[in-house]
Amino acid sequence: MQNTGMIWYILLWAMAAGGVWTGLNRGSARDSIVRYGLQSVLFFYAWISFAASAVKLSLGEAESTLTESFWDLEGRTYLHYGLVFAVISAAAILLMKWLLRSYGYHLVHIFDLCYMTVMVSALFLTGRIENRTHCILYVLALCAGAVITWLSGRGICCRCLSQPAEVYIGRQDLRKNILELLPFVGAWVVMTGIYLPSELYLHNLEEFAGNDTAFFLCMAAGSITGLALILLAVWLFVPGKLVRVVALFAAGISCAGYLQAMFLNGTLNVLNGEEQVWQTRTAVTNAILWIVLITAAVIGGTRSGIVRKILRVCCIYISLIQIVTLGWLLMTSDRSHENENAAITKEGSLEVASGNNVLVFVLDNFDSGWFEAICHADGSIAEPLADFTYYRNGTSQFAHTNPGIPYMLTGAAWTKDTEDYVQSAYRKDGYLEEIAARGTDVRVYTELNLMAEKLYRKLGNYEEALPVRYDMGRTFQTMMKTSLYKTAPFLMKPLYQYYTSDIKEMTYNETMWSIDNDKLFYDDLAANRLAVSGELESAFRFYHMRGPHAPFYLTEDLRYEPTGRSSTLESQGKGSLKVVYEYLEQLKALEKYDGATIIITADHGQGNILDTERFSGPPDRTSRTIFLVKKPGEHHENMPVSEAPVSQAELFPTILDAFGLEYASYGRRFEDIPDGEHRVRQYVDIYGGNRIVYSIDGHAADLDSWSIESAEYE
Repeated sequence: MQNTGMIWYILLWAMAAGGVWTGLNRGSARDSIVRYGLQSVLFFYAWISFAASAVKLSLGEAESTLTESFWDLEGRTYLHYGLVFAVISAAAILLMKWLLRSYGYHLVHIFDLCYMTVMVSALFLTGRIENRTHCILYVLALCAGAVITWLSGRGICCRCLSQPAEVYIGRQDLRKNILELLPFVGAWVVMTGIYLPSELYLHNLEEFAGNDTAFFLCMAAGSITGLALILLAVWLFVPGKLVRVVALFAAGISCAGYLQAMFLNGTLNVLNGEEQVWQTRTAVTNAILWIVLITAAVIGGTRSGIVRKILRVCCIYISLIQIVTLGWLLMTSDRSHENENAAITKEGSLEVASGNNVLVFVLDNFDSGWFEAICHADGSIAEPLADFTYYRNGTSQFAHTNPGIPYMLTGAAWTKDTEDYVQSAYRKDGYLEEIAARGTDVRVYTELNLMAEKLYRKLGNYEEALPVRYDMGRTFQTMMKTSLYKTAPFLMKPLYQYYTSDIKEMTYNETMWSIDNDKLFYDDLAANRLAVSGELESAFRFYHMRGPHAPFYLTEDLRYEPTGRSSTLESQGKGSLKVVYEYLEQLKALEKYDGATIIITADHGQGNILDTERFSGPPDRTSRTIFLVKKPGEHHENMPVSEAPVSQAELFPTILDAFGLEYASYGRRFEDIPDGEHRVRQYVDIYGGNRIVYSIDGHAADLDSWSIESAEYE
């Protein structure tokens, strides 16, 4: 997780240094001592954080933010950096007090104005401040501040800046300026901090696990705090003559954002790890419209009181219409959903039976092509799989997790007449119910929304009312991101992309199963160890893991890296395999490995194999799902490779046979499919309103074997 501890630590040092500096200049203060004290804190915070960013920049963390750079903080890190912060703070105070003399006093508030201007502008344009950017902007702000300070002190230009009391908002004008700012800034805060997050929440209640009261309190508290901080920043850093410009700029942003969210976005794709791309012409036209609206608001509002009144009315309208709409949504939304905090827990995930064990590891999105590339680059990665047979000519039924997981859990056949496969798949009892009826302990570790109620209520690791808590900071940050994705122009939307996993990570409970972070499973294995339950004679375990699914946060040395830059598809794929290897090693230590049936597979391979909307011909690339199967008592020197044309349809007979149950009604086992058999398999890509059916007539690794059987586009 990203660690904000260093930010608070830097702030602590900045408060200490700022307090000392303010005390030394108390007699020179020409403005509110409170204002100057806060400006001093920002001055030293910028200086100390620049030093920290510079250190991280030299260590190769140029593309990380300061927070991301310290994601793996340890206690000794605070001590090491504390010594650096103490030295540079003292050096800055001595330099400013005895070398710069009176210029040092003026430099603080002039630098703060420059620093806030460049930082806010960069944050608005890029969505983040990386270490490289931070260092460059700090140097620019310091140079600009030093030049302006010298010029104003010499009376050459900007003379008013040497008289803070004449520049910034005084107490007598504070109320007036707040009232001028409030409608314009308030419209943006209501829209992005309250209405859009609440609308998303109320329309997707099944995706949010926490209590609705807690959610709304998070957003309200965050929005009020954000509004207060904006007003405080204006009071501290914006000269009085520029307050109106700031207000009009906020009005332009609010109106343009409202138009974007309500009318200009068109259809936004579901964010599943793949970027949505807009045509260059569309993005540029959209950006020009934004520039025109904001420029018109600032210039027109500065010159005309009528324009200011129109903008004020528009912003008040935006706030009121969204508040009224939100009230209507609250009254009409059914928030009494029964499974508000229902979840799949980790209970039993580290228990195996004393007798028969069938273990299925589903590494999401693991394509055989990727697996083979990983093994080719690092031959040692396949060594723990010597006892497994690798079926390299394997295909999945579906191209995506939903409906891929429902198929793997039910074995329900798909036909072209099936309207909603996920709903139909769970209508009848599947092979899991048959296994459970024979006394086997069945545990499925996946997402609750990938199963039907009739299945998950029978699982021993289902919890109907698992208490979860919202992380207030993460919740507000994530929901603001969802709002900005809707309100930002097309050119900036990639900065605010979010994923289902981001929504899930807003809440936490240590007992919940996560398919988004394999590191949690590994940590659980390392800390608590696998154990044999004497009460269980047979057990079935279905572990749905992240695998090499984008975005990539797990490294091959099993570190969770929140920036997603230190890991790659290959690195995360190797990392997920190593989690399984740790499980297998512990299984061997318990002497339960030899007698177990173990299947390492995926719900699908690479999903988007067609870049263009075509109705016939081959796709752009193949999709092969990994199938690694170890039967009881199976041992080899090296991993056998089979070219048999297998598919996920062989999963169910193989599992049933492992429990000694009749399997013929489901088809054949993996080992029943001979190499070279002529077999036409089907691969279905259902996503949104699109449905593309592929036929694979031949080896799945051969693109010529693939053809589009039928295609329907929304």
